Amino acid sequence: SPSPSPVVDGAPKLGRRPNPKASSKICCHCHATSTPLWRREPSTLRTLCNACGLYLQQRNKLRPQELIDADAEPEDDKSDISDQDSEHPGPQCTHCRTRHTSVWRRSKAGAQLCNACGVYARLRGKDRPLSLKRKKIKPRTKHA
Repeated sequence: SPSPSPVVDGAPKLGRRPNPKASSKICCHCHATSTPLWRREPSTLRTLCNACGLYLQQRNKLRPQELIDADAEPEDDKSDISDQDSEHPGPQCTHCRTRHTSVWRRSKAGAQLCNACGVYARLRGKDRPLSLKRKKIKPRTKHA
């Protein structure tokens, strides 16, 4: 029979200690209090949110204030949207106004784009025509 996992103080040993202060973390750059993953600034070891940490890692500079402001803007400007997407909370593509995508991207100017608009703009250097917008996300075809 397999041996039970080691138990310390009545709790199974999982390799990590529970962190009671995990919910009180704050990003030292943008002051975010919620993120999918907390990171650290390499030189000072200060806490960074996922967005600031990735930006720093990829570009060797702190995330600009305009990107921080774009993430923090309230979603109150929904009045001109009349399609079914307007009832869903969350991010919205600044070009085609969709709220459903596999990946969110940013334009060179920092605007939030859906995957389709972001890839189109990067490959062709211009905005994706709205006539190409589809109701459903087209999955990749799997080749054997």
